Amino acid sequence: MPTSDPVSDPSSVSADPAPGAPSAHAAPAAAPALRVRTLRLEDEIDLPTHLPRDLTAAWLRHGQGMVGVGTAWTCTTSGPDRFEEASARFRELAAAARIDDEVGTRGSGLIAFGSFSYAATSPRPSTLLVPRAILGVLDNDPFLTLVDVLDEQEDASDAMDRVPAAPADWRDLFPSTPRAERTHVQIDPDHTPDEYQELVRRALGMIEEGRAQKIVLSESSTVHLEQAQPVATLLGRLAESYPTTWVYHLADVIGATPEMLADTEHGRLFSRVLAGSRPVAEGSELAEQDRRAFRSDAKELAEHAFAIDSVTSRLADLTTEITASAEPFVLRLPGLEHLASDVAGELREGVTSLDVAGRLHPSAAVSGTPREAADAAIAELEVRDRGGYASPVGWMDAEGDGQWAIALRMAHLETPTRVRVQSGGGLVAGSDPVLEHAEALAKSRPVLRAIGRPQD
Repeated sequence: MPTSDPVSDPSSVSADPAPGAPSAHAAPAAAPALRVRTLRLEDEIDLPTHLPRDLTAAWLRHGQGMVGVGTAWTCTTSGPDRFEEASARFRELAAAARIDDEVGTRGSGLIAFGSFSYAATSPRPSTLLVPRAILGVLDNDPFLTLVDVLDEQEDASDAMDRVPAAPADWRDLFPSTPRAERTHVQIDPDHTPDEYQELVRRALGMIEEGRAQKIVLSESSTVHLEQAQPVATLLGRLAESYPTTWVYHLADVIGATPEMLADTEHGRLFSRVLAGSRPVAEGSELAEQDRRAFRSDAKELAEHAFAIDSVTSRLADLTTEITASAEPFVLRLPGLEHLASDVAGELREGVTSLDVAGRLHPSAAVSGTPREAADAAIAELEVRDRGGYASPVGWMDAEGDGQWAIALRMAHLETPTRVRVQSGGGLVAGSDPVLEHAEALAKSRPVLRAIGRPQD
């Protein structure tokens, strides 16, 4: 089992910042010159089985994606301009980089992983990070990206001609995912069931008073681990159990989200909106008559309509065209079924994936409607800052394309033996406090089961 010392075992559950990360209030340093090299690999690689103990970033779906180790560059931002500042600093970095990419697939070349904070006032900084090495498998095309940082003392022209040296075997950088037995855990929710249901009633009272049409309330629980678990092990469990979700890790967040906020490629935009949920028993699904009732439920459809409008209306000036599913479909996941709609659009010239994510955050699916009123209600009702919960997490390449999901089904890694799990649901007129509490608990199951098992 791993040691509980976060210094000697940086991959254990810990919220320590990445090595070399500036403080949230540090003045941005000049962008370093990066030398980036992507090599094609001939091996067949099962990526979830090569999550190294010392990983710094991960993005997985259907057994493919990207995993990073080390830190070549990182920046932290905060405040209302955190998205714009991070985007500008990465664009400056990319403009100065020398990139040799023999693969030319999505995710190869220079990319940065990112995790942003929900609120502009959050004390938790938002982070972009470029790893020293990335192992990727996308469209069954495996590759290795290596990043070298120009030493300030080196001659710039000589250094930029230097090609990062590849290891004798990629497994030297990305060995097998560490194994660990699931540990016992103690779960301490912030509220008792009665207390949380009373918060729901207070939110519904605000809706009845006309302060908002929809409010998304969340609950968090502190989970104490009997033994520390390697982050790589937790990621492997999530990737195995929830392959259709986007499994992610960066800085202090880890999770498996079903909701894609902004996926852009060559000027095209895709977004998947989830709003409206039904808990089901693990390994089961709704009966057909219950699913039909779900799809026609007035409360669920109203919540879903708010979420769709919050996406399409905010993207009007970033797109030349935008369309949404004619009607929601049911997305089935272990333990939950959701009403879902897909949004597609054509981006205007120069718009990046992070521009879109920053514009959409927070959507009605995670805050409410109207946005300002819903966020004011959240700040009044929730006892904790949301940190990285329900905020954009993902990656972006040197061209601005990338994928930004919403950090749901997630946990904050606070210490090697303590994590904070958070989940919630949307409230509209007619919501039932007991059912809403059950939904919040159901959404916490994925990450709780990856971490361990309750005390007997």
